[in-house]
Parts: sequence; structure tokens; C-alpha cells
Amino acid sequence: MFELSTDVGNLKELREGDFSAYDAIYLGDFSCPEYPNNFSSHADLLEAGLQHVHARGQKAYLRLYAVPGNDDLAWVGDVIDTALQLPFDALEVHNLGVLRMLRERSCTAPIHLGVFGNLYTHETAKVLKDFGVTRVYPNPELSLDEVRYIAEHADVEVLVPVHGKIPLVISETCFILEHSEDGAEGACGDGSCSYQCTQDHWLKRGRGDGSRADWSLKDTGRMTLSGKDLCMVEHGGRLADMGLKHFYVHNKGEAPGYAAAVGRIYRDALTRAFAGEAAPDFAPALDTLAGLAREGLCNGYYFEGAGQRYIGRN
Repeated sequence: MFELSTDVGNLKELREGDFSAYDAIYLGDFSCPEYPNNFSSHADLLEAGLQHVHARGQKAYLRLYAVPGNDDLAWVGDVIDTALQLPFDALEVHNLGVLRMLRERSCTAPIHLGVFGNLYTHETAKVLKDFGVTRVYPNPELSLDEVRYIAEHADVEVLVPVHGKIPLVISETCFILEHSEDGAEGACGDGSCSYQCTQDHWLKRGRGDGSRADWSLKDTGRMTLSGKDLCMVEHGGRLADMGLKHFYVHNKGEAPGYAAAVGRIYRDALTRAFAGEAAPDFAPALDTLAGLAREGLCNGYYFEGAGQRYIGRN
């Protein structure tokens, strides 16, 4: 009927969290190899993570590092070599060079293009399909109609984020470490990371009165996210009518329990929508979701706005 997925960075989070609402788990933090025991950069942890997910009857997708430099390619290759010996349900890439590495190794697993693949058109999706890509994550700036157009004209699966912070910028260096008191003592990537990214860091500007002049972003070190949480819980019927089937909750940088609470709400909402049931009263769900969103809710760019507003069903 539909697939609901989320992301988990390491084995500790996977074992301690409740991800029962999801059909599939994207394993790894694609933004930072330094993230503690990151599946994306620790080949020795892949089998344990995969087994844990499969034991729950869920699909396991491995996220590969999104922005490798030349010096990273050797260890990225080691992760790939290990992953290809395991029954992952798909591997996610953001980088064409990494995609080529998979092809050179005769990868037979499905390949997903991640958000920082910066896919804007169905024509690009067609090219990527020729290189083995079976699913794409369109650029977050696209409207819902543009996302549907790609799904209808490229003959690939399209991953549609329905909730959580929106990934905006990624870098090979850590903004937090470079602008912290610890920055003088260690550089990102030299093994001296103090993991300040496990705490909240916000970039804010405006008058602080809740007006349109206010805006906020969340920084996780090497990746900057929207301040507000994308929320499409009221629009499950529209998503179903559009023929979209693969949905995603962004969990990176969130507190324990976030994915569980959000997942339960979307599992129920999407199940009702795909069954053709009348829309329920979303007020309780919205109250819960708003309570998890420090800076509020929005619809991103799905309705051709600037990404800050929230538009309900009516």
C-alpha cells in the first residue's frame, strides 16, 4: 500500500529507540563520518545494524557518506565492499562518484539517490535510472506537483518527506566545531571531535516576536536544517490521490522518542488515507506534533510557498 521510513544513525539509537511504526530504516548519518559509531562510516557495525532491522521485519537501507573528498574514497570503498556482502535492501548515494563506485563493483542491490543529489527534473531521474538508481529524493525546493511529475514521467520510485526538519545545506567541515571554544583544540576529521552536534544548535534572526521577519535554522555540524518541522499529516489523502507511495520522516538531530511519536501519528493517518476513509479530526495529532517542533510547523515548499507557512486541509 505505502512505505513509511525514517533514519537512525548508530546501533545504540537503533537498539534503544521505538521504530515499530516504520516499514524501513535508513541506517547511518550521511552528513558526518565523525558521528559516534555512524553506520555510514563504520563497516564493522553494518551486519549488526542490518540484522537488528531485519529481525523486526523491516527493510534496511544503508546511507553512504554524502560529500566525500578524495581522501575519503578509500574508507568509503571499504564500507561499500562490506555492504555488498550483506543483504541490504538498498544503498543510498548522494554523489555521482560514489554511484560509479557501486557500478564498478557490480552492485545488484537497489540504489537510492539521497536529498543532496539535488534532483530537480524527471530527465535527471531518467539518466540516473540508466545508472541503476531505483528511487530518488527530489530537491526539497520542489512543489508537490513537481514531485508528482517526476514520479509519473521517470518510472522510478520517489521518496516524499512528510515530516521533520528539511535538509538545506551540507558541508565537509563542521560549523559547530569551527565556531566553538573547542575549535582551537581540534579540527573536524582529525579524531578530536567533542561531538557538540549531539546538542541543539540554532541559528536565529529577527525581532523575536513571531512575525515574518523571524527565521531560524538548526545546525547539526556539517548539515544545516530548517528550523520549522515540515508537516503533511493533514494531506495524506492528497498524497494517496497523487499516486505517491514512499514516505519519510526526518529524524536526524531529534531527541529520543521523536521518531516513535511522529511515526505512530503518520502510520495512522496514512493508513486511513490509503483506505479511503474520511479525514479524522487532526487537532490532537497537530497538538502532539507542534509540541515536538520547537520552532513550529510548516509545509516546506510543497504548496509553492517560501517554506515557512503551515497550510491545513481547509
